[in-house]
Amino acid sequence: MSILTDLRKRVDGWLREVFPQLSSRHIEEAIQEGLVTVSGKKTKKGHRVLKNELEFTALEMTLKEIEKGNSHLEIEVIHEDKYFWIVDKPAGIPSHPISLFERETVTQWALAREAKVREEFPGPQPTVTPHRLDIGTSGVLIVCRTQASFQDWRQRFQSKQVQKKYLAWCYGEEQQTELFLDEPIAHSRQDARKMVVTAGTEAFREPEMEAKTNAKRLKQSGEVSLWEISCSTGVTHQIRVHLAWAGFPLVGDKLYDPLFDQRKLKPPFHQLRASEIEWQSQRFRVDSKQFEESF
Repeated sequence: MSILTDLRKRVDGWLREVFPQLSSRHIEEAIQEGLVTVSGKKTKKGHRVLKNELEFTALEMTLKEIEKGNSHLEIEVIHEDKYFWIVDKPAGIPSHPISLFERETVTQWALAREAKVREEFPGPQPTVTPHRLDIGTSGVLIVCRTQASFQDWRQRFQSKQVQKKYLAWCYGEEQQTELFLDEPIAHSRQDARKMVVTAGTEAFREPEMEAKTNAKRLKQSGEVSLWEISCSTGVTHQIRVHLAWAGFPLVGDKLYDPLFDQRKLKPPFHQLRASEIEWQSQRFRVDSKQFEESF
């Protein structure tokens, strides 16, 4: 084997060395989108090349653009603290980015709002929210300005010190006025997008996660009703999964409402709003009047 051959390495291997801040997913995306080239042409992650054959300019420019954030995003701040913001996240905007190419997320809003956030949260697409809301869920969300604040809030959520309330428009029987659901939830084996109640019939993947949901009907409006929901646990899709399993799927929930295609009401997102968050003596609420009058 020649010395030249010894110096060759896989493209993804070089990228991990040159850009250690990138995740495996980000590296794959960069290669697939042609941000890394060889002699001006797209390459594949498994190709073995010399380091000086790789061209990184497009990737470097992309990373610099990401650092600027997105100043065009409009997100209402309902409370400002030295260490964090409380915002009213609109439906349709992710809490944090997953892809290297996501630009319309709360993270991108925070990066554009304050340069200090970039210093506190290095990396191409950091997570600055210690909890998350689904893309379609609107409402109160904590956005941290410092790493210390992020860790503090994460610990509070993990130790179940934080109480959360939501509003949801649902289908279901009019007679039922209160629900208490404590069935564990896990990832579905059949659909990677979904979570399932482990007491149901659908196969699931371990681990089973504790989930407790309390719901109280506030009012009825035709075939749908408005519910106030509280929960101290924060399993992915918890409210949507629990209520659908109990026979009260959220209006507009394509993923968990088995009758979605037959419904007359088809809003662009599932109708769930995080209305309040409380920790010790701190309570933060968002204005939910418009949501309460949706139907």
